[in-house]
Amino acid sequence: MAKARQSLSRLFLNKPTAEEIQHQTTLKALSEAAEGRPFILDDEPLRMMYLTPACMQSVMRIDQPHQLLCAYSRAMMGFLLFNPKPQHIVLIGLGGGSLVKYCYQHLPDCRITAIEINADVISMRQQFMIPDDDARFRIIHADAVEWLPRQQCDADVIFLDAYDIHGLVPALNSAEFYANCYRQLNQRGVLVANVWGKPSVLTPMLTLLHQQFSNNVWWIKSADSYNLLVYAVKHTSRDSEPLHAIEKDSALHLNHPTLDLQWLADNLQSIQDQRIKSPSENSENLLQEELIKRLRNVLVHDGNVPQSYAEFKSLILNLNAASRFGSP
Repeated sequence: MAKARQSLSRLFLNKPTAEEIQHQTTLKALSEAAEGRPFILDDEPLRMMYLTPACMQSVMRIDQPHQLLCAYSRAMMGFLLFNPKPQHIVLIGLGGGSLVKYCYQHLPDCRITAIEINADVISMRQQFMIPDDDARFRIIHADAVEWLPRQQCDADVIFLDAYDIHGLVPALNSAEFYANCYRQLNQRGVLVANVWGKPSVLTPMLTLLHQQFSNNVWWIKSADSYNLLVYAVKHTSRDSEPLHAIEKDSALHLNHPTLDLQWLADNLQSIQDQRIKSPSENSENLLQEELIKRLRNVLVHDGNVPQSYAEFKSLILNLNAASRFGSP
């Protein structure tokens, strides 16, 4: 008889160590001093932005500010498998600017527009070494729900990485907002969403994306967290599908050696089921049933996911020694 897989809920049953308790005490003191605004924790060589003591928003190595430390952020760059030479990227949610800095450095021919609703987050841009606005890059202080429908972005990529103190923002994960993203993407555009939650929460979101993007949707769990990275593609053909991208463009490896795009391509998941793709009264129910089944197989207790700050810090500081970001 197969051994039962451990539930994700086991993560919340572990008794914290004395070191973890002290870390949480430090975060609470910083949060109180910030009077409810985002705050920074410096623990050299790391600098972290927190929205609350329980919600780390971004992490940076002070000596290597352009490095993508978290596996979820490296996986978000998986859009390169669909479009290796974007001309315009729109980011919804600035945070500490990890994706901005990577794209600014490694995609020199690409314009970058970042939308951030929280002025306190924008005010930390210098502390996180985010470049100044210029001809290629700008930060806009706005609510993306109101800003996006009024634009003509012609975007190759839209990053949807927007959280508040309560978690995912419902207005940014709705049918209406996904439709606006779809309209702002060009013909080969890709929406990349960073989401987190139980399968029962994520299934409706993935269903909406499947409906809006004609089932051209792929996803993968981050290697070091329970974040799910979702890629919704406006148009695909055999030549533009992710599994063929690396074969077509060998420069992807040379230009982005830290991303391990081959591992990403090999582990992407999607639903290739004609019953679901064919319009019918039951296709939506079939889609939701299949999605929740697959998500339950993916979002299970994972021993590779850090369960304390000490484990997280050790993982980040040993990143350079790892051969592949996706390796267990």
